[in-house]
Amino acid sequence: MNRMMMSNRMSWARGSCPALVLCALATSAAAQPYAYVSNEWSDDVTVVDVAKAKVAATIPVGKRPRGIALSPDAKSLYVALGSENAIAVVDVATRKLVAKIDAGSDPEMFALSPDGSRLFASNEDANTASLVDLKRRAVIASVPVGIEPEGVSVSPDGRLVYVTSESTHSVSVIQAEPFKVTTSILVDTRPREAAFSPDGSRAYVTAEIGGSVSVVDVKQSKVLTTVRIDRPGARPKGVLVTPDGKRVFVSTGSGNEIVVIDAATHRVTGHVPVAGRPWGLGLTRDGRRLITANGAAATIAVIDTETLQVVATLPAGKGAWGVAVGPD
Repeated sequence: MNRMMMSNRMSWARGSCPALVLCALATSAAAQPYAYVSNEWSDDVTVVDVAKAKVAATIPVGKRPRGIALSPDAKSLYVALGSENAIAVVDVATRKLVAKIDAGSDPEMFALSPDGSRLFASNEDANTASLVDLKRRAVIASVPVGIEPEGVSVSPDGRLVYVTSESTHSVSVIQAEPFKVTTSILVDTRPREAAFSPDGSRAYVTAEIGGSVSVVDVKQSKVLTTVRIDRPGARPKGVLVTPDGKRVFVSTGSGNEIVVIDAATHRVTGHVPVAGRPWGLGLTRDGRRLITANGAAATIAVIDTETLQVVATLPAGKGAWGVAVGPD
């Protein structure tokens, strides 16, 4: 009886192993990340299978797409359409445009609330920031910020919104609820983007003309230090912090490279050559792959963040601009 039971168990194991392996492979494949790159001048989004390092699709979205982000559940892709005063909504599963939402005048960039219910957009030609209710698909509030607002970032706890303003060299600190500006932080010349550390204690603000990154103490709303990017042609634009909070990646535009900053020492510790004006940045959730949108070359670079080497260069549309990365 015991031998029979053992034999049955062994037969079950032999029969079920292939199914289990296939199931595991399917689950792994389903979890592979995709990157989405907005192409400002070809009015579309390039979809990249990061694991296979190949272009998977191209999605037409509307006029002058720039800012781009995935919903927290990765089911919806949002794209700012500056020439349509709208945010395009793409269904990730079907890769089809399903809606356009009013986002105020000339939205350039935006960020989502952590729960995905709200969207905060910069309105470049109106010098305002708009709050969009995604369920109602409408602007429900707007506040004045600095001149030429661009970068938008939300703190990990969802309580603060940072909006960079290029011509006033400042960051407007906005309280998310109720939606109002609480203070302004003076940073270096022509700030472009901001990124919070995972714990929300620091924010990193790129300055294109200043050639630097300002490190901001979020609690005190003040600049702690300024990291100079002393590299030929560097015009810092995109910025991301790794999931462990230890490194900061900065795109340098015409500097044609990605700069790596040690978050503990505030020193530049590495450089990755990337041809074609790297602009927008995206990072896989495990932090192992960095994706760059290279506008002048109409390409996408995939970078191994451990070796700091470009492992693939792929075609994009004209004016590759922003990057969003998700599991689907």
